[in-house]
Amino acid sequence: MNDEAIDLKRWRNTPSVSGRPATDDDVSAGRAVFAVGGEPVDLGVPSPAIVCEDGIGEETPVIVIQAERIEDGSVAVGYRLLDGGAGIAPLDDVEFLSEPDERFR
Repeated sequence: MNDEAIDLKRWRNTPSVSGRPATDDDVSAGRAVFAVGGEPVDLGVPSPAIVCEDGIGEETPVIVIQAERIEDGSVAVGYRLLDGGAGIAPLDDVEFLSEPDERFR
């Protein structure tokens, strides 16, 4: 499921996990990117966002589908790429948006 492109007209319907840690079943179903048994962090997913590694890398438009505080205390964010695929980023590398902007075109 994570290989499917995101339909930006329906981004709010992107499967996601909120209010609980993601499970292996969630990852298999495309509702999550990772399952580590972390503490869920409420960031209002699914959410459009821009991921950019601090100081390097390009801005990448994504739809965030999960966020969990992991063992080292940091927050890991799981996201779907618009053209298919998925990734994980630290919260500091993610700029949340209320709506997709011109970078999503």
